[in-house]
Amino acid sequence: MFCPKCGREDVELFKGLCKSCFLDEFELINLPDKIEFTVCVKCGSTLKNGKWKDQGLTEEELVYNAVVESVETSKMVDNLEISVEILKTRGSIFECIVSASGKVLGEVLNQDYAVEVKKNKTVCSDCSKYESGYYESVIQIRADRRVPTPDEIESIDKILIERANKLSKKNRMAYIADRIVLKEGVDYYVGSYKAAKSLLDSIREVFGGIVKESPKIAGRDKSKGKDLYRIWISLRLPRFHRGDFIEYENIKGQVTGFNAKKIMFNELNSQDTGSVIWKDYDNIKIIAEREDVENAIVTVKTPRSIQILHPETYQPIDIPLQPSIESIEVGEEVPVLEINGNFYILKKPAE
Repeated sequence: MFCPKCGREDVELFKGLCKSCFLDEFELINLPDKIEFTVCVKCGSTLKNGKWKDQGLTEEELVYNAVVESVETSKMVDNLEISVEILKTRGSIFECIVSASGKVLGEVLNQDYAVEVKKNKTVCSDCSKYESGYYESVIQIRADRRVPTPDEIESIDKILIERANKLSKKNRMAYIADRIVLKEGVDYYVGSYKAAKSLLDSIREVFGGIVKESPKIAGRDKSKGKDLYRIWISLRLPRFHRGDFIEYENIKGQVTGFNAKKIMFNELNSQDTGSVIWKDYDNIKIIAEREDVENAIVTVKTPRSIQILHPETYQPIDIPLQPSIESIEVGEEVPVLEINGNFYILKKPAE
């Protein structure tokens, strides 16, 4: 056995050459002479295997990634390390030196390669949709037998802006393409249906409400032979507000809040709290509004009752003593509500 290149005899051959000659000719990596990558000029994401990703990388990182993704190497190389140095930039062309280090047959090799990397500029599909005002879903804010208040709309605006900013870090379609104010409410045009659902969930955690979806055909994808839909999502806010008074299954209570699942309230005749799921919303009766609450002075307290002065006539009114009002003392001013001639002393809001 001898090496045909150097003539050494009685040596182990690797692909027909001795170890020394084999390593002299061995290439740690294979690289094309020219490498290209595509970047979106709007958001900075790069195109990989037909998908846009890696938003926000520096130019040096983009060049390095383009080089590494183009590298081919042998299974004989262990502990391969690659560094890329940009020697010169000419417009969108980067002249680079790629330094490779690795171990082959137990020997450490260090090699340099010259390569040209080109940056192609375009606009990604998501940014193109954003620029054109594209949307997949519309969130419609409405209210039951009333118009959403300016305060409600202002709060919803803030919720949507904050949530959309967070979602857009991972989903570039999480944008509001348009906002249209109508006499019955506000419509928000959202880039993607998935983002619209997430935005809607954020609103419902604060305002609750009834949701109804209505898909509408917006065109047809000829390549796939499928209809394209836009989804209208209507959120109907309740007729009443926090602080208003409702009756459900013969239980009277003051509304304390909403979330996506239920309406919460404090019972008027006890210290108990209750709730109603949105599915049963139509079974709720409004019995008073928060503006109907008045203040009254406590004049007498007995083991069985508390006496107050009527807020308008100043006539004495006896109210049965309940656990929720046991701590009230004579001379104290308390919030009261009259419903069908019956007076209720309300819980004071926590300070």
